[in-house]
Amino acid sequence: MKTALAYAEAALEEVQRDTDKLHSRELRDAIAKYIEAQRKQIKALRRMIN
Repeated sequence: MKTALAYAEAALEEVQRDTDKLHSRELRDAIAKYIEAQRKQIKALRRMIN
């Protein structure tokens, strides 16, 4: 499970890098909010595991 969370975090970082290349500011902002929500969920899962 810890490995899966690490992969999820890496995937979010990759999406963030790709998002920075988008021209639409509104789309970048929406994706950034989604990524932040997912990061919070990953942190919550890490706390539950430990």
